[in-house]
Amino acid sequence: MDFRSLCSFESFRSSWSRYGYEGDLQAEVERQNLYGNPHSHHPSSRLTQDTVDRVRFRVLQHFNAPPDEYSVIFTSGCTAALRLVAESFPWRPAAEGEAGSVFGHLTDSHTSVVGIRGPACARGAVALPVSPQEVEGRARRPAGGEGAAAGRTPHLFSYPAQSNFSGRKYPLGFVRGIQARRLYPACDHAGRWLVLLDAACLVGCSPLDLRDCPADFVPISFHKMFGFPTGLGALLVRNDAAAMLTKSYFGGGSAAAYLSGEDYYVPAASVSDRFEDGTVSFLDVIAVNHGFEALHRITGTRTTLITE
Repeated sequence: MDFRSLCSFESFRSSWSRYGYEGDLQAEVERQNLYGNPHSHHPSSRLTQDTVDRVRFRVLQHFNAPPDEYSVIFTSGCTAALRLVAESFPWRPAAEGEAGSVFGHLTDSHTSVVGIRGPACARGAVALPVSPQEVEGRARRPAGGEGAAAGRTPHLFSYPAQSNFSGRKYPLGFVRGIQARRLYPACDHAGRWLVLLDAACLVGCSPLDLRDCPADFVPISFHKMFGFPTGLGALLVRNDAAAMLTKSYFGGGSAAAYLSGEDYYVPAASVSDRFEDGTVSFLDVIAVNHGFEALHRITGTRTTLITE
């Protein structure tokens, strides 16, 4: 067969008889799952919403994160998850008698983490780069006793569970140490310290148990875990920390109610709906479940939530 004939539609049809579902599209629709926009109200929409919710639970299950303590916010990747925290965190400028928020980050951090200092400093916070040696080397008991959190100023410390640059793994115990203000820089600044654990690199090769290290924010990218799908990540967030986050924009299903003629807006009740503007990439979310199934087949283990 010459090249022109090989490239013809007739040649394609002869080698792939399933094209066009053999003329019976309705039978194909009834035989397969049909996923619709989860913000609509019809059977295919409910199927999508139920399936996405099951995947959320599967993500929490994999990281041993209790669903009553953590929520999963799907994003376009780890960088988008970091930006969400940067733009929604309640940064507080210095006021009379009280210091402002501090954004501390390990010097061995991803570019997207260091970029948080832009929104933070624009709203009055102070950026504080910290070397790995300083975290424990400058640790001391905070004034007022161990773990004392005098004042209500919110601070954020971010560090990578595993460095994207060097591959070095940092102690997961830093999470509780910073939260309790036993480690630097938290021991030098009164207030509430929250921890952003950049786990994108770690979870591709190592387990992460959020019962052992209850970080407040954990951004991940699924392609670094499974190789697919690209363009999909998530922010695992503690529900009490999520209650501190504020956002000015709302879109898609993130609004429970609003008025177009007045400044009236009610955010969605669930943490996930509140921060997922527009329709999530639900086919990619569904593909994540296949990734966890493949991981289970390879490792022979399945993480299950511990119930008390």
